Amino acid sequence: MLRYLLSFVFAVFGTSLFAADPIVLNVDLTEAPRKLFKSTLTIPAKPGPLTLYYPKWIQGEHQPSGPIIDLAGVRMSAGGTRIEWTRDPLDLYAFHLTVPAGAKAVDVSLEYLVPIDKGGFGSGPAATAKLAILGWYLVTLYPLEPNQHVRDIPIKASLKLPDGWDAGTALPIESRKPGFIQYKTASLETLLDSPALCGQHFKEYPIGPNDGPRHFLTLAGDSASSVALEQKWIDEAGRLVEETGALFGARAYRSYRFLTTLSEPIGYNGIEHHESSDNRMPEKALTDDAYRKTMIGGLWSHEYFHSWNGKHRRPAAMCTSDFQRPMKTDLLWVYEGLTQYYGYVLEVRCGFTTPEIMRDKLASLTEGLRNQKGRAWRPLEDTATAAPHLYAARGEWGSRRRGVDFYDEGALIWLDADTLIREKTNGAKSLDDFCKAFHGTQNGSPSVKPFTFEDVVAGLNSVVEHDWKTFLARRVRRVTDTPVDGITRGGWKVVLKPEQSEYSKASDTENKAVTLMYSIGMNLSAEGKVLDVIPDTAADKAGVGPGMKIVAINGRRWDADRMRDAVKETERTKETLDLLIENGEFIKSYPLHYAGGAKYPQLERVDSKPDRLGEILKPRAKEKK
Repeated sequence: MLRYLLSFVFAVFGTSLFAADPIVLNVDLTEAPRKLFKSTLTIPAKPGPLTLYYPKWIQGEHQPSGPIIDLAGVRMSAGGTRIEWTRDPLDLYAFHLTVPAGAKAVDVSLEYLVPIDKGGFGSGPAATAKLAILGWYLVTLYPLEPNQHVRDIPIKASLKLPDGWDAGTALPIESRKPGFIQYKTASLETLLDSPALCGQHFKEYPIGPNDGPRHFLTLAGDSASSVALEQKWIDEAGRLVEETGALFGARAYRSYRFLTTLSEPIGYNGIEHHESSDNRMPEKALTDDAYRKTMIGGLWSHEYFHSWNGKHRRPAAMCTSDFQRPMKTDLLWVYEGLTQYYGYVLEVRCGFTTPEIMRDKLASLTEGLRNQKGRAWRPLEDTATAAPHLYAARGEWGSRRRGVDFYDEGALIWLDADTLIREKTNGAKSLDDFCKAFHGTQNGSPSVKPFTFEDVVAGLNSVVEHDWKTFLARRVRRVTDTPVDGITRGGWKVVLKPEQSEYSKASDTENKAVTLMYSIGMNLSAEGKVLDVIPDTAADKAGVGPGMKIVAINGRRWDADRMRDAVKETERTKETLDLLIENGEFIKSYPLHYAGGAKYPQLERVDSKPDRLGEILKPRAKEKK
């Protein structure tokens, strides 16, 4: 506690409280438009052997994804004299060198080669001609003494920008002038947890209440119109801040920024930080209503919830002391699953989307999980334990493998817990009470409070007595069916209907996809490529596999709408679907014996049960008069 208090005092007043001299990091983004980041570091050191590390396990990515393959231009020197280095033959993230006699520091220069093609964090693009999102770990090496924590390593960073660009980050600023920002000394832990969003088209909007910590929507886009925010987004983002205040009662940060990149090349993704979130959206995400109906508001609410769940409260086995130690990720169904659940809930409570669209989302994810046939051999906890591999898994045959299901299935488990608490207490208590107690904190600087499975069980029992240990273990540690009790107890049921919901149509449009898994058992790209096939369905029995491409449907050339119509018509005609399919260099006819028509999931009200789901989605924050 004292360490965090001292860090907070330092951050506010700018007085060094670290015992050691800081590492000096200067990052040059002037060549970011051509996908090149550069940095120099001055690292205090004593003569003799020294090992410098490139960050490997990145907090929030849950995997050893430090993109060392794109690290280049590594040069080291002391007093102007070059120092030779060697890479560790077993730990490829470690660089060994010898500091010469009389030297007090090592100077290092680095380059990070930004990928062009879309990908995940650490491997995907982070810059366009007009913007860049800088994760400081991309351009950093650091020394590590035995038993040293990265929160005890001081580092002072600066940022040089292209002409006309600006930048936003959670790091406190010491000074700034056009094109250059000098930040106050922070710990290495804080620096790597505080990405900088930079761009030519840059805007920052204050949101939320005027009292307490300040909050901002920080935007950088590929066009001026992409960052010209409508008042509704400012208002709804402000209500998100108010809803989390009503939920948790306090905020473990000094200020908070929703860093939002608006760019097609960078794509869609999100990652949490303690005092900010890195939200990556398509360029027109805040101006196109189709995105609004799918997951844009949910991205903000999901990553923001992580400030409490995942950053402040974090699984003990993920609270590593540095960026080289492996993490045990078996509790990601709490870290990510609970966050996924409240990302959905808060998205409605603050007004980003409607209860109707949220019900369609829940129906789609529930029926999608039912089609995860890998659940017949793999329990949910194993998808969390294997997360470092599953994040990079191919999409094809995902239904046989299972993917990172601890997000959506975790959300259903927490909906189950929420509705059970409400049922057992006649609505007097809910999962909100668990969140307020379990994630409880005080306004102020970031802090980390580890938890275990037993802590989660105890936290739930403090709200209402129940055999929560068995409740959770049965759902996460055993091979089991999709957990739908929360939806049923919530007063709804999943039904399959012949017409796509508004959400389903928008999702297909956004993802450029043709979703037919609920009927013939496969998902397709807009061009007819088979993305995945569900076992024991018509497509599977016909021999269709991922990677194939549909050339024609019933003798007519491929068209996405034609494919949907043909599936719909099978209920009336009872005729076999004849698909002409390209498999590499070979073309063959595949008859699909199916007569069930189009099927798309939706939630349907069960009048005999209370509408607990409706109660869950109601706003909690008091409306301003």
